[in-house]
Amino acid sequence: MSISVLIRASAVACLGLAIATLIFAVGIAPRQPAARLGLRGFKRAQSLRDNGLYALVDPCMRFISRRVYGLMSPSLRTKLEAQIVMAGDIGGLQPEDILSLGLMTGLFGAVLGALYGARGGDPALFSGLLGLAGLGVPYLWLSSNAEQRVRRVSTATPPMIDLLALCLGAGLDFPAAVRQVVDRSRLAQEPLQEELRLLLQELDIGKTRRTALEQMALRAPCEPVRDLVSAIVQSEEQGTPLAEVLRVQAATSRMHRSARAEEAAARAAAQMMLPIVLLFVTVLSLIAGPIVLSFIEQFKF
Repeated sequence: MSISVLIRASAVACLGLAIATLIFAVGIAPRQPAARLGLRGFKRAQSLRDNGLYALVDPCMRFISRRVYGLMSPSLRTKLEAQIVMAGDIGGLQPEDILSLGLMTGLFGAVLGALYGARGGDPALFSGLLGLAGLGVPYLWLSSNAEQRVRRVSTATPPMIDLLALCLGAGLDFPAAVRQVVDRSRLAQEPLQEELRLLLQELDIGKTRRTALEQMALRAPCEPVRDLVSAIVQSEEQGTPLAEVLRVQAATSRMHRSARAEEAAARAAAQMMLPIVLLFVTVLSLIAGPIVLSFIEQFKF
């Protein structure tokens, strides 16, 4: 028996042992029923109603999630929980659901890699590579959604502060001004409008303004929201008119946004230098290459 055959057999045996160990660990882990209540329960029900693929995957995901609950460390759970909150409780997912999705996509990648490798490559190699890649897909998807949502909240906050200042200047109190901004908005599904609705709901159930605003800053941890929360809290503590504070805050937010745009433009110009240089070298090679080759042919002895 050749050495290559032994190496492939060993790789397949190691992969099978790893899968069996994972299945055994999942089987003996403590189980936890999935949460179906609250905002996440509502979003999960909405996703099940509107997304056929999600409804197809959900039973298997719940089955695995109840069994991987005990395998998660507190630090991993905290990290995933923060990402889910920043993503707007997307799909009503729990931290263990992200782990179960990773196991599902990892298994799918391993099977796909084995099928591809069986056509003439190394099944164990392709199965291992695609399986490892599939494990990280759900976390990358979650991180991307969280980053995009926070960026959209950051962009929409300065105009919202202007509207709040106008409403407060017209004689409304803070909750009425926020409600007016939400009701008059044309973009009801925007992340910032969703955050304002959650803010109103928390105020309605009896939370203090400071607590509700701090919770909003945790859900959307971007500079404009943190500055807004800090300005409102300081206005309450010092007794200064909130409308005037928000006008100043709106002007400051616009200045910061302009500065960030200029910094991004400067970084983009610096990052474009390398592609431009490579493009210039390529074009120069295409033009000068035939000329150099013709001179070489002429002076050959």
